Amino acid sequence: MKVLSLAALALAAQQALAAPPDLQAVVRYETVSQGADGVEKTIRYSERWVRQNGHAWRERLNAGAPHRHDDDGHQHLDFAAAPRHVWRDAKGELKVEFVHAAKKERIVVEPREWRDAGFDGSWERASQLVDMAKMRGFARKAGGADAVVYSKAGKTLRWSERWQMPLQVSLRSADGRQRETITVEPQPLPAGFVPPWRRSAGWPARDYLDTLD
Repeated sequence: MKVLSLAALALAAQQALAAPPDLQAVVRYETVSQGADGVEKTIRYSERWVRQNGHAWRERLNAGAPHRHDDDGHQHLDFAAAPRHVWRDAKGELKVEFVHAAKKERIVVEPREWRDAGFDGSWERASQLVDMAKMRGFARKAGGADAVVYSKAGKTLRWSERWQMPLQVSLRSADGRQRETITVEPQPLPAGFVPPWRRSAGWPARDYLDTLD
């Protein structure tokens, strides 16, 4: 029994060491694409990220309220822009919900609908933006201070060892006609910080499939 307890403590310690640090961050996205007609288009948007105690929150900044559809009169949530909350429950299973602030309700998404709602099922990408296990085969070099730079065929990642979060991701297509840059500005959580998912925790829950009516 003692051996099992020691093993459990060792596992818990390893998990604690592996857990990424709490943080808040502004993540800025920019995509520049050039069409065959020579017209260049730029798309920019920003998100607020919060990571704390096994929870990950992402929400689009400056997004408007859900629009009203003329055909049915209902407000339909834009899941790409809506606040998304991902966490692990007591069993270690991933849970996903979106927040409909205008209606003060939580949209619960079951695993079978994750991809339909825009979630790929990766806790690593939900909490750290990239899955570092996918960096195998990339060239690696020091990037100054606590940063490490990974690069491979038009892809460059500047990774913060301190924050366990990218500082910048750069992607370029083989023909050079499309470029994407993601910039991350991580910061520590302030004293007394109240996570955004706690404010909506008491709101009624609605199943994702019900929002498709």
